[in-house]
Amino acid sequence: FDPENIVNSDDALADRCYQAGLTLAVETGVFCTSNGRRLTWSRREIEAGIRAAPSSMTLGFGRDAHSDRHRFPEDPQPPTILGGPVCNAPEDLVIPLIQSYIQEPIIDALMNAPLETVYGRAPRAKSPWEVLSAWHEAELAITAARRAGREGIAIGCVASASSDIAELSATSYGGFRQTDYHHIAMISELKTNYELLNKLTHLVRSDSIIHTFYNPIYGGLAGGAEGLAILAVAGMILMQMTYMTSSHSSSPTHPFYACNTTPEILWGTGLFTQALARNTPFLTVICATPIGGPCTESLLYETAAMGTLATVSGTTRLMGPRSAAGSCSGHATGLEARFFGEIGHATAGMSREKGNEIVKQLLPKYLDQMESRPFGKPFNEAYDLRTIRPTDEWVGIYDKVIEEIAGLGVPFS
Repeated sequence: FDPENIVNSDDALADRCYQAGLTLAVETGVFCTSNGRRLTWSRREIEAGIRAAPSSMTLGFGRDAHSDRHRFPEDPQPPTILGGPVCNAPEDLVIPLIQSYIQEPIIDALMNAPLETVYGRAPRAKSPWEVLSAWHEAELAITAARRAGREGIAIGCVASASSDIAELSATSYGGFRQTDYHHIAMISELKTNYELLNKLTHLVRSDSIIHTFYNPIYGGLAGGAEGLAILAVAGMILMQMTYMTSSHSSSPTHPFYACNTTPEILWGTGLFTQALARNTPFLTVICATPIGGPCTESLLYETAAMGTLATVSGTTRLMGPRSAAGSCSGHATGLEARFFGEIGHATAGMSREKGNEIVKQLLPKYLDQMESRPFGKPFNEAYDLRTIRPTDEWVGIYDKVIEEIAGLGVPFS
């Protein structure tokens, strides 16, 4: 970890990180907690699996279809923008909340929100209520897409699936579509179970798009920033082998703040993103998890730091942001996703050295606020529910921060 070079520009270091992660993947494999056995592959098998991974894909359908491709560090092609709340949402606010994202033209695909309740009841896992929650999530998300005039936009689902039952139910006729993308996580660290493999089997047999998550824990089994970067590379490789995924997502987790915008995690994220961008065809996805929430400057500064770092490091997609670290129900709005997209588009093609200078100038603007946890305001206080537009307060904060960041050298169009 080098605090003066939060955005790595040493290609040899990125390549060594990749080789270390590949070795870890070969030696460790994946532990299945359901049967107590390891899934292992030889180095030759893993290298063949990596070569077979897709380097481009299309999400959505019709005029709302969006194609993306593998990006390299300093790639001039802008990243795909997956806008979405990435937090629980009150049932009565889901449609306007989701619409606030989909109506933003810069958003290429949607990351859906899990429902806090279904018809006023808590969706208990592995019960009929969880099945209803998954179906209701599909109904509400597709309704929001229609209201925003973008019915064909791809939706990340099933966000309400706390078990395999909900995924298997709503990923069927009349529910989510084959042009949507479906989530499978890997348990930290390097574990899976039968419920996750049940999802996988169903998604493969239904010819669905598979999107996977691996979020290593900073300070956990991998140790500090260096270990986190190596573990993330191994995790992404092993997700490819275990889940045969189309795209790979990561948001390393801070053990105290639950965010991923501290300097050490930023450094590790940039390093493992570059390692994978330079050595694999993977479609990597970086989810920004700021501790700040709507109507706070912190949210935008943190999002700008992660967006700049991830874009210049070669990520294929920017996802989120997961405002208020995803810890407050309904604390999310479409405006910060628009901002995230604008950062990604503005920094595409930027050198890593320039990106590093921008990130270093952004860090002092929010680090001293982390202890106070500025979670901000929920959607219904940050947006007008009648017009689905941000309040004057939220727009004023957005305009102020945009002007500041432009002054740091981000070339907004």
